[in-house]
Amino acid sequence: MGRVWMGLVLVLAVAEGSAFAREKRAPASPSLEVGTDAFGVAMLHPTKVGGEEWMLAENPGTDARFDPQTPLTRNADGSWKVRDKQVRMHVYTSTGYDTAAIATYDREVLASSGFMQAANDWKNVEMTGYVRVNAGGKRDENLSWQARGGEHTDGRPCEGSAYHGALHYDGQVRWQKESWHVSYASSPYVAATGALRGRWVGFKAIMRNVPTAEGGTAVHLELWLDTKADGVSWVKVYDMVDDGRWGGDASYCGGTVDAMPITWGGPIAVFRWDGASDVDFKWLSVREID
Repeated sequence: MGRVWMGLVLVLAVAEGSAFAREKRAPASPSLEVGTDAFGVAMLHPTKVGGEEWMLAENPGTDARFDPQTPLTRNADGSWKVRDKQVRMHVYTSTGYDTAAIATYDREVLASSGFMQAANDWKNVEMTGYVRVNAGGKRDENLSWQARGGEHTDGRPCEGSAYHGALHYDGQVRWQKESWHVSYASSPYVAATGALRGRWVGFKAIMRNVPTAEGGTAVHLELWLDTKADGVSWVKVYDMVDDGRWGGDASYCGGTVDAMPITWGGPIAVFRWDGASDVDFKWLSVREID
């Protein structure tokens, strides 16, 4: 694995469980500056003016922009239950998803244009969801909020690019970079909280492009948890930057630099998990940010 440039002081301190880590992980108060969404959940970044925004509907079955790909059952508290060990809930932009509308998968072209299907593809995003794992899930399996690509299928491997913000069932977190389907690089684990089973936990994955000192483009990646599940007690648990020295194999899809960051948007954002056989969820959202 190439060099991963991240907030090393924060990440290492959290991993070691030091007093400094506890100080750095003090609860944030983003709602004082940005506000809350329709669910009352604090937004860490404001929604881009005129940008894409999606929130879980009162009746998800009527939402053309949401494809859970598995049966959903309404719980008495208004949340939703999934009983499936492989979950891929797709969220589309207002343009929708049409693989035929994707003109090229060439990495250099995508990096230049900034999108895969349309200019309003999911790129700079804040993805939020609350989950309660009730059964199943091994240590090496996880929940994953992902964006910056299209459908992940063996038939079109270069469509399947993504950053995956991963929350493992034992409470560890990390980022994964999928240059294409299936070619992964993984950042180091950080112990962020205890085991997830039996309690509500809020999980945010934030990805946004940032300029480099050399005039290029890097991707800033953050993971946040709300272990109080009150909508506002968010704590940053991972912070890193992909500046093109992490991962590889982009040349398989036309990249001239194997470790090039995924700087383009994609038409599908995904709330995903594997292994857990009974999961409740609520307050899902995907918002475009600056």
